[in-house]
Formats: sequence, C-alpha cells, structure tokens
Amino acid sequence: MSIIYKLLFFDIRPKMLNPRSERLINYLFVVLAFALAFIGVAEVMYWSYKKEYLRAKAKYLRELIDQKNDSDSLNESFYTCVYEKWNSGEMPLNEANTMCSLKFEQN
Repeated sequence: MSIIYKLLFFDIRPKMLNPRSERLINYLFVVLAFALAFIGVAEVMYWSYKKEYLRAKAKYLRELIDQKNDSDSLNESFYTCVYEKWNSGEMPLNEANTMCSLKFEQN
C-alpha cells in the first residue's frame, strides 16, 4: 500500500465524538455509580431528617396535651385552643399555634 492511501484512511477525528464501545460502557458505569450514590445519600438524609421532625412533633404534642390537661396552668385556655383547632382538623398544628397566639395576645 502506498503512503497516500494510508493517509487518506487515517482517522484524525477526536476520540470523544466516536468512542469505542468499551469506553462507552465505562462512561455509563461511572455515571450510573455516581447517580446511585447521590440517590442513596439523598434518601438517607431525607429519612433521618423526617425521623427527627416526627420525633420533635411528637414531643411538642405530648407537652401540649399535658399543658392542656393541667387545669392549674395560667395558659390552659391557650393550649386548649391550640389542641382543639388541631384535633378537629380545622388547621395544621403550626397554624393553630399561630392563630391562638394572636388571639390571646390581643386579649
């Protein structure tokens, strides 16, 4: 073969535009590994924060119910208001707390 014939068929295109199948499989494996790692970390963080949030909410509700049932407390009417609005499903707990706070601050 002549040198001109070899130069005509010499591939000078960048390798990234036409990767070989082994290289493509390696790229896909790396992308998949990073995606799975990201999803795994996100799931662990989500469930741990959700667990902490539910624990704090349960503690707040226990304290709220204890204070509502304490008839000697000066704030019994406030806690009764919050508990009744939340228990009836009228509004979420944080909105009931805000609403009753505004109601009792005005009085």
